[in-house]
Amino acid sequence: MPDLNARVVRRSLRALLLTPALLVPLVAAPAFAVPPDSWPDASPVTALDYLMLLLVIPLGIGLVITVLVMVPGMIGSQRKSPNEAWRNENEWFGGPKDGVGAAESSDKAGSDRGGASGRW
Repeated sequence: MPDLNARVVRRSLRALLLTPALLVPLVAAPAFAVPPDSWPDASPVTALDYLMLLLVIPLGIGLVITVLVMVPGMIGSQRKSPNEAWRNENEWFGGPKDGVGAAESSDKAGSDRGGASGRW
């Protein structure tokens, strides 16, 4: 008898959960509204208008953005050669204020502190 009760409960829950899922698409049917008679009829869209809206305008905007990004690099007086990777000094963000040289000079050779030894 317990199997029968469990089965009834499962079927009832399943029906309860599936009912809204089946009814929502029926309730969400499109409204059958008619535009007012005072509105003018829309003129048909030509193929040229369609192409302008979907192709020419986005490509033009992309071209303008590309030019705005590329021009400052072309105009700049500081040019680097293709073989030169980096021309300035190395920079250590969050490191000592005096740079990498200060960190190397502060290291004590043979120090027993820190590292995997864990002596403090």
